[in-house]
Amino acid sequence: MAVQPSLINRYRQLLNEVLPASFTQPVRHNHCFNRIVLDWLFSDIWYNHLDKSKTAISQLNDEQLCRMIERMQLWLKQPEVLFEDNKLSLAYRRKA
Repeated sequence: MAVQPSLINRYRQLLNEVLPASFTQPVRHNHCFNRIVLDWLFSDIWYNHLDKSKTAISQLNDEQLCRMIERMQLWLKQPEVLFEDNKLSLAYRRKA
């Protein structure tokens, strides 16, 4: 089943435009937001659950994308959630 293009577009807009324009700390680059939200989705390092040779987004379904979009929108309303999600992501990676 193909993922809805509107979900992919919204995800990319948040990832590449909205979040980097809204935050300078603790993260500001799109790849960092991507790491955090994917790790949050899986409650683990994302590439333990997906094929690293493919893009993560190409392996997700509508439900997963919706959950990630909702989480990213929550970060905009409650930045402390982003800070906590970043700490968790780093802990999964043993960098915290």
